[in-house]
Amino acid sequence: MKRSRHSRLPRSSAGSVVLGVPVCSVIALLVLGAAALPPGPAGSEPALRVASASALGTDPASLSHPARHLRIYLTGYSFHDNTPPLSAIISAPVLHRTAGGQGTYRDPITVAVPGSGATMKWKPGTRFYLPSVRRYVIVEDSGASPAPAGVDTHLDMWIGGRGGTRGATDDCMSKLTGTVPAVLNPSPGLPVIAGPIFGNRVCRIPLLNLLSGGAGR
Repeated sequence: MKRSRHSRLPRSSAGSVVLGVPVCSVIALLVLGAAALPPGPAGSEPALRVASASALGTDPASLSHPARHLRIYLTGYSFHDNTPPLSAIISAPVLHRTAGGQGTYRDPITVAVPGSGATMKWKPGTRFYLPSVRRYVIVEDSGASPAPAGVDTHLDMWIGGRGGTRGATDDCMSKLTGTVPAVLNPSPGLPVIAGPIFGNRVCRIPLLNLLSGGAGR
């Protein structure tokens, strides 16, 4: 079934912020920062975790395809603006029957990619790691808009949103939208904030994104 996505167009260059740090450097900084994070108080957002490869296991597919560093355009979609609205239906389920995931290596979050059916830009089951939101994601949906010029691809990430308002989920999606680094076929053990992007009516993305006004544009 052909699916549509309400992706956000890149902002103009005036006042824009573009990430200029190499992907490997971003990941290294995240790993170092994770080691220094103290446990949060009860009920607070889970602290950044770095799980070991042995604890997470390995995916045979990722072993046969080396990791690649990409520059992508990232957007989000939610329970409110999915097709059909107020649903978590996906077109190419792999690990999940409906859109979901915790963002860990074993349970990556659903993303949609351009195309549909046999024309999907990336095969269902393809994994990526997104340093800007510190989550692993997996291709399980289609219908994202074509990637804008100057990036390798467009990923439209499921943020959840059930129980939240349309305004709150739209605001959360705007904070993660932009041109960001990504790792195709990532290894396990990278820094993760486990859980949906929008959960319990809270937008859960790294503080760095909030301070900078969102992802790189």
